[in-house]
Amino acid sequence: MVSMNETEAILIKRCQSGCPESFDLLYRNYHLSVLQLTRRIMVNQQDAEDAVQEIFARVMSRIGQFRYEASFSSWLRVLATNVCRDMLRKKNRHPTESLEDLCADGDMKAITAAPSISQEEELIMKELLENLQEKIRRLKKQHQKLIILRYIDGLSYKRIAELVGCSQSQVKSRLHQARKKLRRVCQDLRERQIGSGVME
Repeated sequence: MVSMNETEAILIKRCQSGCPESFDLLYRNYHLSVLQLTRRIMVNQQDAEDAVQEIFARVMSRIGQFRYEASFSSWLRVLATNVCRDMLRKKNRHPTESLEDLCADGDMKAITAAPSISQEEELIMKELLENLQEKIRRLKKQHQKLIILRYIDGLSYKRIAELVGCSQSQVKSRLHQARKKLRRVCQDLRERQIGSGVME
């Protein structure tokens, strides 16, 4: 079991027992951090706020599934990320190609797994994310930034263009180059591992 603040654990247990006052307190405790996460992923402020409401609605309906095997903040973060991705897909703003497609090694599939995760699974997710970040760090700085903004933060081309100070067409062109470079990095690493008889 992951160590947890005793007060927080008591609060979650009360939420699981259906205490509305405890859920209100849980909402106040985590609202800001969840809003900060949704602002990084969603396209605009209204979408971010809508996502927050949907996230806490799901927390209310699923908090009974929380088993104290992972930290509550990790459980909440994965749930929140999945909600945002679902909303982006519905708005047709989610990238059609994922990092899982680019690297073809399943990293992102594991990272975006269901929110009911064990401590062991949480450690595996961390290792996969670190492995993926190591691959991204092999790219040029400008390509790293574009890959992260598009595929990890889930931002639209329009939002990325605003952040990096160029046109949407330039963003698409640069992302195309970044994807090609990342594929090459992943391919080179796999070839080295096969050559040395070591696989991830």
